[in-house]
Amino acid sequence: MELIKRFGVALVFIPLLLFLFSSGGYWLAGFVAIITFIGLDEMRKMYNNKGVNIPWIMVPLAMVIFFASLYGPPIYLLSAFFLLFVVMLGLDLFQNRINGASERIAYSLVAAVYVAVFMSTIYKVSELNNGTVLITGLLITTWITDSAAYFVGMNLGKHREIFKASPKKSLEGFIGGLLFAFISAIGYMFVKDTTLLQAIFMAVAAGIFGQIGDLMESILKRDIGVKDSSSLLPGHGGILDRFDSLMVSAPAFLLMLIFIN
Repeated sequence: MELIKRFGVALVFIPLLLFLFSSGGYWLAGFVAIITFIGLDEMRKMYNNKGVNIPWIMVPLAMVIFFASLYGPPIYLLSAFFLLFVVMLGLDLFQNRINGASERIAYSLVAAVYVAVFMSTIYKVSELNNGTVLITGLLITTWITDSAAYFVGMNLGKHREIFKASPKKSLEGFIGGLLFAFISAIGYMFVKDTTLLQAIFMAVAAGIFGQIGDLMESILKRDIGVKDSSSLLPGHGGILDRFDSLMVSAPAFLLMLIFIN
């Protein structure tokens, strides 16, 4: 039943995501904004599960950071972070809540960076020259990396428990994911208009940073004490569970692309 649920969700979302990523523009910006909003609320609820009460206002404040990162110059982003910091600590100040104030502001800032800023880079890649081709390729390569890492790890994985955050993941699975990332990115280069260097960056972003992103979300969930970020997507967990790899591979890819220009 779980496998059927996963397949059903994938059947709907894979064509939808490919359409949105290849279209770019407001279609992609709107979609990324929606999943960022949901992801921020998932983070807030997970923190509440840990006993750190994050007010709901953190979500719209972090969305200001998202849009500032998406469209504005650096001063807008700095102003948005300043707004989040002042409002969150101001609430504790005027409500005389001292215990846990440092945790609330620290976790709010982590959510703003991890979800709002990192998610915004998905759209920012699409806005580069030939960006929709590049971000669609990264999406596909990340999917293939995740799948390859899972199946290679399941069938050939012997060296496990390297990371306490995800003890089932194996060294063989990581290497398999990285290998297929390069195969996918190079193959994509022959189908779409990308350079060899862009393909290498795509493979590194998905094969290394994407897999690290998966482990990063695992350590956050283990620290908080939850299995999934939510139950929004049947058989898949929440938004953060589905986009954890892309949330780290996209900023890594963006930085690499910017540095060569």
